[in-house]
Amino acid sequence: MSYHNVFVLEHNRLAQRLRRDIPNDEKAFQRTRNLLIGIMQKIVYDEFLPAFLSLEAMKNYKLASSNKFEYDSKLDATIVNPFGIAYR
Repeated sequence: MSYHNVFVLEHNRLAQRLRRDIPNDEKAFQRTRNLLIGIMQKIVYDEFLPAFLSLEAMKNYKLASSNKFEYDSKLDATIVNPFGIAYR
């Protein structure tokens, strides 16, 4: 729960700063959300996965955050709901 609280506080901090430049509440929220997702992904790929997987697995599956990835709009990035519930 402490991580959740930290990310909520960071979201609010970033949103307040963005509100100065983005007058629309929804656009400011979405931009802040995008930034926070990027921060979380960086933590997962640089801290969590290397501790959880072997370096060999990181290389085999090209999971290092330094790898260049291209956006694929056809890729379905959703997860199966039971997995999401079980993972929490």
